[in-house]
Amino acid sequence: MQRDALERLSKAELIELVLRLQRPEKTSRTSSKPPSTDRKERRERAKPGGAKPGHAGHSRPLSDNVSERIAHRPEVCPCCR
Repeated sequence: MQRDALERLSKAELIELVLRLQRPEKTSRTSSKPPSTDRKERRERAKPGGAKPGHAGHSRPLSDNVSERIAHRPEVCPCCR
């Protein structure tokens, strides 16, 4: 919410907004939400995946003698047509 929108709020609306921000987050223990919607503690502390910095990459080498080259180009852009 932008500052100008906050300045237009009434005192009662501001109080309601502050109280809503102070409420604890709903979990499966404090509401009727299913446990599958809870945030996973282990996921928040987990290290990011992928290759580590400095790891040498590897891939299939390109062939020296290409038998055929095909240009694949879309006739129409899938986003804007």
